[in-house]
Amino acid sequence: MQRTIANYFSLFRPHHWVKNLLLLFPPFFGAKLLDPQVTAAILPSLVSFSLAASCGYILNDIWDRKYDILHVSKKYRPIASGEVSIVTASILAGLLYFSAMIVAGSVSTRFQGFVIIYLLTSCGYTMYFKNLVIADIFFVAFGFLLRVLAGGQAFDIRVTNWLFLTVFIVALFLATGKRLGELISLKEDAQKHRQSLNQYSPSFLEGILWFCASSALVTYALYTIENRSGMFYTVPLAAFGLIRYIYIVKDGKGDPTDALLKDPPIMATGILWVAAIGNILYTG
Repeated sequence: MQRTIANYFSLFRPHHWVKNLLLLFPPFFGAKLLDPQVTAAILPSLVSFSLAASCGYILNDIWDRKYDILHVSKKYRPIASGEVSIVTASILAGLLYFSAMIVAGSVSTRFQGFVIIYLLTSCGYTMYFKNLVIADIFFVAFGFLLRVLAGGQAFDIRVTNWLFLTVFIVALFLATGKRLGELISLKEDAQKHRQSLNQYSPSFLEGILWFCASSALVTYALYTIENRSGMFYTVPLAAFGLIRYIYIVKDGKGDPTDALLKDPPIMATGILWVAAIGNILYTG
């Protein structure tokens, strides 16, 4: 019984829910995170997106089960290993979808629309676009960007042009790092896991990685200057985080979630960055 519960819990990939904190970017950078109207919508918005994300992950695992069996670590996932049947997983995905829609609807109809767009994007990526070179990176990046836009809708806060651009480039940076990490870690087995990996070369992905890192640093710096609140002094922390991520990608550890949760320097940098911006925006 305990093992069954653990398999279901693993199927939801709860550690990836940390990505949904991007929903809080608009109110956080807008210095409105503590407003009563915002705090009331935080829990339902995070819960709905987390449920939707888990639904997408289950559908991905069902679709990719034949490829996951060949992967060094993904072969232990509940569906690929046979611990959870496809029928059971499909029922769970359906329950998660309807639950996500109900919770998202309690926030607003437009926010619910963003959750639907996110799921459609996730399904499109899983079933087709993940095998298209370059397009696969943009679809992963779009998933990050959608969270920020959904957050703006949930909390009725406008996403500024500079925030939009910075998040998009950083998302593209993280998606590229994930691909390069997969290419390095899987080596000659890369094409067996994902068709698009067969069309990438390490040098090409490294070029995109450095391009995105440089662009992201510039756009973030310009965003902090426009903000005029002292945020400019957090640019060195952002630079360190970007460079550190590139460093661990070279070891085949490009998953953004794992990088944030398992790499102490990146985790510490993220905490310091949030604390510094929070101090500037909320106590200045």
